[in-house]
Amino acid sequence: MKLFSILILAGLLAFFGFTHRRWEGAAPTVAFDHDFKALGRNAPLKLTVQDAGTGLKHVTIRLKQKDKEMVLADDSLDSSPSRTYDVAQLISEKFKAEEGAAALNITASDTSLRNFLRGNRNDVTKDFQFDLNPPRLEVLSAQHYINQGGSECVLYRVSDDVEVSGVEVGPHFFPGFPVTGTDPKLRFSLFALEYDQPANTVAHVIARDAAGNQTVATFWQKVFPKKFRSREIVLDDAFVQKAVADIMPHTTEIKDQGETIKTFVALNSILRKKNHETIAMLAKQSPPQFLWNGPFLQLSNSQVEAYFADRRTYVYKGQRVDQQDHVGFDLSVVRHYPVEAANDGKVILAEYFGIYGNAVWIDHGAGLISLYGHMSSIDVKPGQLVKKKDVLGKSGDTGMAGGDHLHFGLFLQGVPVNPTEWWDEKWIREHVLDRLKSTDITAN
Repeated sequence: MKLFSILILAGLLAFFGFTHRRWEGAAPTVAFDHDFKALGRNAPLKLTVQDAGTGLKHVTIRLKQKDKEMVLADDSLDSSPSRTYDVAQLISEKFKAEEGAAALNITASDTSLRNFLRGNRNDVTKDFQFDLNPPRLEVLSAQHYINQGGSECVLYRVSDDVEVSGVEVGPHFFPGFPVTGTDPKLRFSLFALEYDQPANTVAHVIARDAAGNQTVATFWQKVFPKKFRSREIVLDDAFVQKAVADIMPHTTEIKDQGETIKTFVALNSILRKKNHETIAMLAKQSPPQFLWNGPFLQLSNSQVEAYFADRRTYVYKGQRVDQQDHVGFDLSVVRHYPVEAANDGKVILAEYFGIYGNAVWIDHGAGLISLYGHMSSIDVKPGQLVKKKDVLGKSGDTGMAGGDHLHFGLFLQGVPVNPTEWWDEKWIREHVLDRLKSTDITAN
């Protein structure tokens, strides 16, 4: 009898030892991809259910509104660690929504041996409103003439329920900003047609409310195609070694590729792309009003050495090794020439920055940022307010530069734009200020 008891105890210990992980007590997690208080007719919404312990056993999703209830999903999951549901698509396919209050109920259980083998369970209910009415949107500005690689401004009015609005041009979104004045519904958006986007790319204004309802409005636009230069850049060892030695100590994003020319190409391509992504990220923090005053200025007394959107093919020892586009102007005067601010704004970066070496960025408001690259020295700090012609530092040849000059670039929401328009007082007046002259949103 004693031996039998020992065997039973040993068997139980072995069973619990073998299955101890199946006795975990953490319930599955339920999470939507964003918080919401309202859902529109086509509002995107995804739900992820996870269980990091024993895995999921069953998930049920129910939608209730008034006296209607619909099972959107009822799945046995065979210990799957996670499952993601496109709730918006399920609602669209299975439920006829009405304006008003509704609720989503999610029940998820795992394969734990707890609770008499029923597993751990999580029951979540999310109350919300179905808002099925799209916002109102009216474009007010008339004719829009857009140069390929250039900028433009549109004026429009939205309804009170709009949370996000702006202009979409292909993959790029240019947010709208409130117009200071008597009408709180007025918005303006500075947008661009990128130099390498097709000339037939159509820009349109969108307005979206908190429920995800969206209204799209087209407007009259005429695009002028532009043909940009192509150049061949012959690389010699001296320039390649100089560029790599100058940039590599300042970056952790690119590793030594084992050969100097391969490291150069990685810097010229991968780091260049990352640099421009950083500009786009900082543009999202730009204030909603113009900080600039009048036309932008080209560096005084400067000669143009390279133009906006030059397509450069890099050749090393007779072999093509890279191709990149030059999204700015190379301007030269004399060695260590004082670099002047092209317009009023706020310094948001003043440090060594990737391929541009010692660089300064100035935020001019509404997503417009100017870049000054390859400087030998910097005399301003981030957060500093500057005026047009204020000295930012001196020209140089730091970064990806073969000689002393200033690389000047303009970016609108991270999209490079042709500075020649912003250097032109007539263009600024006709394409920006005249659009807004009936309001208070004029440059300071």
